[in-house]
Amino acid sequence: MRLARSLAPQPAAWKLGGGPAGPAVTVLGAVITRVAVVVRTAAIGYAVVQVAIWHSFYAARPWLLWGPVAATAWGAAVVACLRRRQPGWRLAMVDTAAYTALALTAGWCLPLAVRGEAGNWLFIVVISQFTISMWFAPAVLSAALTLTLVAAFWAGMALVPLGPGMRPDAVASGLLMFAVAGMHWIGRRMLCARASQADLALSAADLAARDQYVVLSRTIERREHERLLHDTVLNTLTAISRAGRPDMVVARCQRDIRVLERMLREPAEPVAAAWLDGGLLAGLEVVASEMRGRGLEVHVEAGPAELAQPGGLAGPPVPAPVTEAITQATREALANVAAHAGTGEAWVTIGSAAAPGDREARPAGLRVTIRDEGVGFDPGRADPARLGVRRSIIERMADGGGSASVRSVPGAGTVVSLCWAPSAAAAPGGHPAAAPGADQGAPAW
Repeated sequence: MRLARSLAPQPAAWKLGGGPAGPAVTVLGAVITRVAVVVRTAAIGYAVVQVAIWHSFYAARPWLLWGPVAATAWGAAVVACLRRRQPGWRLAMVDTAAYTALALTAGWCLPLAVRGEAGNWLFIVVISQFTISMWFAPAVLSAALTLTLVAAFWAGMALVPLGPGMRPDAVASGLLMFAVAGMHWIGRRMLCARASQADLALSAADLAARDQYVVLSRTIERREHERLLHDTVLNTLTAISRAGRPDMVVARCQRDIRVLERMLREPAEPVAAAWLDGGLLAGLEVVASEMRGRGLEVHVEAGPAELAQPGGLAGPPVPAPVTEAITQATREALANVAAHAGTGEAWVTIGSAAAPGDREARPAGLRVTIRDEGVGFDPGRADPARLGVRRSIIERMADGGGSASVRSVPGAGTVVSLCWAPSAAAAPGGHPAAAPGADQGAPAW
């Protein structure tokens, strides 16, 4: 099953001058925006320092301060804009137009000794503009904007008089500007390509994860159907084949119908199952009462610590899915005792169990043990095609975030242990985080 849309967020606008952006491209755009803020701020500071260094030149010709003042004012406005949002191609065009006009006319505002050199403030502020024009406009437009800016700087240097021997410096400055523009172009292509590949990989991983989720959901649904079939229809047909009492058969059929109706109910509809109304202890008492009606004497035992709290169990609250899984698994284990153990008595013990490997730091979990002194069986000779233990007990507990194990010896009875600890609880959404200790190789009755 393929889904039309990826789990990866898809911003509405392209963030580095192309098409729809994924998370990696969006993050790259945010990083470049911050770099642009730093570079433009540094260029403003450099222009101020240059004016301070050449204060005697500007003090003698104060009207020439319009160049550095215009450059710093426009740079400050762009920085303020960048701090609020990521730029687009429109801002790139306006910013390039402003610096093109500055490059063509502000050469007269430079002291004669630094005209044409790469170290003057005009060269630095023009270079700082590349982080906007080269990164935040579509590819063809960014190249045109950058070339226009470089040509304007070169033309501006050609229009102003240079000192003796300074023409080669102007040529070198223009070539250096071309080199910086080329570095921006290569960096953009490399980083955008890597970011796009990361977005494609993330999208593919999301699709694969969704496919796996669908497979997992179908597997869980199939398991639940098998458990439902085994716990209701098959057990009832077995009772009928053994010529049970008619009233007992009718009562079991009615219970099976109620279970089927509950399982087929919409997920949003509230569940009013008996084992959820009064907590786990009450649910186990309901199961024991059902088994007593089938002729199996069930003793439910819980120590004082387990009965200390209102609701019946000490320690952390037991989630409803875990309560249901333990109750249903206990019902199936007792049904197996009634059908196969050759005994009329069983014991259900509720106790505390510390989280595995960390008894001091983590809160105690829960252990429910179902024990009988019947004929037992040889686990190695059990038919693997049968679903009782494998689906209705072990896998049911694993899907609920717990674990189950079955120990049995011919002639010495059987012990079924159902364990749950908070650290192994199912994650939100119903998927178990882990099922440590689950005996996947246990036999099926």
